[in-house]
Amino acid sequence: MKYKNPKYRKRRNTFPLEISCGNCKTPMVIYAKGGKGNLIKLQVPRIIASEVDLEKHEGSLLCSNCKEELARKGTYDDNVTYWIIRGKVNSKRVNNYSC
Repeated sequence: MKYKNPKYRKRRNTFPLEISCGNCKTPMVIYAKGGKGNLIKLQVPRIIASEVDLEKHEGSLLCSNCKEELARKGTYDDNVTYWIIRGKVNSKRVNNYSC
């Protein structure tokens, strides 16, 4: 991952997930996921590292390789959030990832 997220805050009971493009399998984001449920949204304070610079990024999250739209930008609990488009991303649990 190219960019570390300066807004990342460590949370208890989370584990790192690698989110990649469903079309070309390019890794896009390392995300701190909590709980057992499906991945619906990416909250910016929980994004550990990303392929695109989130500070300068405007609008929806696009794949850096194939330019496919993966998530749309919005808000949730006063946090900037990317709402995932169903079926557009793959996720994989990452073991031994150090923040």
